[in-house]
Amino acid sequence: MLRVYTASKLKHAPKWRDLCASTPGIQAHARWLKHNVIGTPDSPEHAAEFWLQDEQDVRDADAVLVYGEGDDKIRGALVEAGMAIACGIPVVVVGSHPDYGTWQFHPGVTQMPDIESAVAFIRSLEPRYRRISRAA
Repeated sequence: MLRVYTASKLKHAPKWRDLCASTPGIQAHARWLKHNVIGTPDSPEHAAEFWLQDEQDVRDADAVLVYGEGDDKIRGALVEAGMAIACGIPVVVVGSHPDYGTWQFHPGVTQMPDIESAVAFIRSLEPRYRRISRAA
């Protein structure tokens, strides 16, 4: 199972939940997707806690998928992409969004034209951590 951290605007959360639910071998690995459903307040007094959760989720992911469309301003997703690059976690950007900038040419970043291609690429990756089963 590949753990994928999706970095995008909150409004795209249903897209990521549907994608991961319908794609064998891909697990949505971002707590913000759960918070988005249950209505956790997105406010300054909760921001530090949420950013620490996001950072841990990025560190534990097998890949980070960055997505922006139209006039999305993907500020937080850029921070999450930077975290992943710094940790050596593969980053996949979808499409050509103006907020991607020159960092998309970093060797740790792979550009894909669409979500389907991005998912196919991610599925070709090896999980970063493997469970070790111990004989009793």
